[in-house]
Amino acid sequence: MRAFLVTWRSLLSLYNELFLLIGMSLLWWLTGGFFLALTVLVGWPMLYIGGPWWLAPIIAIPVGPATAALAHVTHRVARELRADRSFFFEGFREYWKRALGVSAILAVVTSVLTLNLLFYVSRPEPFVQALSLLFILLLVYWFSVQIYAFPILVGMKEPSVLGTIKMALVMAFANPLFSVLLVVIAALLTGLSVVLAVLVVLAWPAIMLLLGSHSLKLVVERVAPPAEEGSEGDGAK
Repeated sequence: MRAFLVTWRSLLSLYNELFLLIGMSLLWWLTGGFFLALTVLVGWPMLYIGGPWWLAPIIAIPVGPATAALAHVTHRVARELRADRSFFFEGFREYWKRALGVSAILAVVTSVLTLNLLFYVSRPEPFVQALSLLFILLLVYWFSVQIYAFPILVGMKEPSVLGTIKMALVMAFANPLFSVLLVVIAALLTGLSVVLAVLVVLAWPAIMLLLGSHSLKLVVERVAPPAEEGSEGDGAK
C-alpha cells in the first residue's frame, strides 16, 4: 500500500537526517509550535468542564509560519536535496503570511466541523444522530487535507492560500483510501509520540511534515514525468 511506502520513506528520511530534523523540530516548537501545546492545554480542561473546547483549534493559528518553515526543510529532505537550518528561516520569511492564511482556514473549518459533529451526536432523534457519521468522515477527510497543506504550499511555484487549500482538497479527494490510511498512521505515530513524550518534542513535528512531503512527492511521481517532478521539487527552492 502506498501509505505504508510513504511511512517507510518518512521514517527513513528522519533516520538519515536525524540530528538536523531533531534540531528543526525543537526550532518549530520555539517559533510557533508552542501555540499547539497551548491549544491542548486550553482545550482539554474545557472538554472536561463542558465548555466550548471545539474553539481550541483557533488558538493554533499562529503555528502556521513555523509549520511552513519546517515543511520547507522536509520538502528538501524528502527529495534528497541539501538541507540545513538556514532553509527553516528562509521558509519562515518567505511563507509566513500565506502560512497564516492556510493555518486560519484549517483551524476554522476544523472547529466548524467539530461543532456540527457535536450537535448531531447530541440530538435525541436516531436519524439525526446518524448524520454525525457524515461529519466524522468529513473530519477524517479534513485531517488528511491538513497533512498535505503545508508541503503543497512550499512546493508550489506560485504559492497562494486558496491555491494550496484547493490542491490539498483535490489530492485528498482523488486518493481517498491512501488519505484515510495516512490519517490513521499519523494518529498512531502521534499516539506513540505522546506515550514516549520525548518524541513529541524531538521528532513528531518533523515526521508529520515528512508524511505530507513524501505523499506529495509520490503523487507527483505517479502523474508527472521525472523532469516535471524535478521542477516541482525546485519550486520550494
